Amino acid sequence: MTVLQQMKVNLLNFRGTNSTTFTGRPQGQDVRKKLELDARDADPEPVELVIPSDTTSFNASFYLGLLYPSIKALGFDAFKEKYHLVFEDSTPKSIVRQLSEGERQAKNELQGLTGLGWL
Repeated sequence: MTVLQQMKVNLLNFRGTNSTTFTGRPQGQDVRKKLELDARDADPEPVELVIPSDTTSFNASFYLGLLYPSIKALGFDAFKEKYHLVFEDSTPKSIVRQLSEGERQAKNELQGLTGLGWL
């Protein structure tokens, strides 16, 4: 039986100077490219993304830029098995809500639903 080595990435390295937020789909896409997540989706190694303790915002837009291609490629259940968003220290409820919103929006996109789907 092979034990997989988990990749661990501290997202602090990808946050703006003097910033406490992760925002913007293009910024999430840039981080995704730097981490080579498209290639990581294909290997079995789990990935742990560490959210710094002083983070005040983790926008759904950044979440989608960083992770939606993996969700789309793997399916939501397999994505949740592979990618783990963890907090450096305590888990701020506001960040948990923002991550949940990112997941909700990703699920909507998988189903072809957007915020304008009711038009």
